[in-house]
Amino acid sequence: MRFAIYVPCYGPYGDPALLAELAVAAEESGWDGFFLWDHLVAAPPVADPWVTLGAVAARTSRIVFGPMIVPLPRRRPWKLAAEAGTLQRLSGGRLRLGLGMGVPRDYERFGEAEPAAVRAGRFREGVELLERFFAGERVRHEGVHFQVSDVGFAPVRVPMWTSGLWPRKAPFLSAARVDGLFPIIRDGDGFVLPTPEQAGRIKADFVASGGRADADLALWGSGVQPAAALVPAYAEAGVTWLLQDAWRRSVAELRAVVAAGPPR
Repeated sequence: MRFAIYVPCYGPYGDPALLAELAVAAEESGWDGFFLWDHLVAAPPVADPWVTLGAVAARTSRIVFGPMIVPLPRRRPWKLAAEAGTLQRLSGGRLRLGLGMGVPRDYERFGEAEPAAVRAGRFREGVELLERFFAGERVRHEGVHFQVSDVGFAPVRVPMWTSGLWPRKAPFLSAARVDGLFPIIRDGDGFVLPTPEQAGRIKADFVASGGRADADLALWGSGVQPAAALVPAYAEAGVTWLLQDAWRRSVAELRAVVAAGPPR
């Protein structure tokens, strides 16, 4: 089991210098990962996760990091492949690329109110292109949403995690092409940490959708940290990462969580 800090990229956490500082503190306190939200329309200031994660890569040496999650349907897969490949080389292989559908406002406020089915199609096609770009393949692609005419990037290993609201089908899009799953359970205005029993069902659904049985399963529950005694039950259910977040914590409160270290 590995443990990570999960931080918004806006409001009190919209300062990239603060985010890089928190990542350094997390590494020093024994945390295994540091992940950032990826939003555009949010309480300002909004920190771009890619610029910020470049600073995290440069200032840390061990901790795993990444965006959780990149709204792939609003990105160009080739630009994302270049960014992720660059960051992976800069960090020595510590990037995990979280991919999902994103929140509606980040589309609608910019005149991109596509139906969910269209975004799902862009997601599937985008994951396929990312996989081929990362493999170093010369890509020729004539798809419904994207066209690529004989383009190749240098090969680089970038583990991809898919995400979305469970029990909907979105978290399992392109399950066969990814290395992990980051499911989210919403409860009103908040989010819920899945129980070990729910985690087991989520993992079974992922595998039934074509995902690997040994893929990562990362859980998050909006400030809920399971007791250390429950960690074995989560591990037995297939969970490999537990994320502790800063969504409803002040900066001072998060600093205390980081300094306390993970619940080993």
